[in-house]
Amino acid sequence: MPNRGHHAPHQLDARRCISYLTIELKGSIPIEFRPLIGDRIYGCDACLDACPWNRFAKASRETEFATRDFVHGWTLRDFLALDDDGFRALFRKSPIKRIKRRGFLRNVCVALGNVGTLDDLPALETAARDPEPLIAEHAAWAIERIRERLAR
Repeated sequence: MPNRGHHAPHQLDARRCISYLTIELKGSIPIEFRPLIGDRIYGCDACLDACPWNRFAKASRETEFATRDFVHGWTLRDFLALDDDGFRALFRKSPIKRIKRRGFLRNVCVALGNVGTLDDLPALETAARDPEPLIAEHAAWAIERIRERLAR
C-alpha cells in the first residue's frame, strides 16, 4: 500500500491501496501515489501477505487461478499497442477485462514510468497521443519520469 495508508494502528486509508488505485479507481491515479505503485499493473496482494489468516491457506490447484500463458513473453510496452479489440481478445476470460483498456494501459504507463527504460519511450510516445485522455496523461507522466532517470 502506498505510504502504508495508515491513520492509526490497525487502520488504513483504502484510497491509498494499490489494488484500489489500479483496479477500482476509474480516473487518474494521484501523482504522489504513482511512484509507490512500482511495477504493479493490476492489484498488489500485500494485504494477502499481511493477513494472519493466510498462514493457514494452502496453494490452490484450481487452474482458473494459475498464471495465464497468453501473456508470457510480453513486455510492458507490448501492451501499449493493444487497441480495444485486441485488449478484449487478449483478456477475454481474465478479471483484467473489467478495468477496460483505458484502466489497464493507464496502469501499464505508471509501471513504465517507474521501471521503464530508453527502449520504452517510443511506445510511450505513441500512447501519449492516444485518443483516450487517461492513457495519454499517464503516458506523458511516464515519459517525463524516464527522461528524469536518464538525465541522472
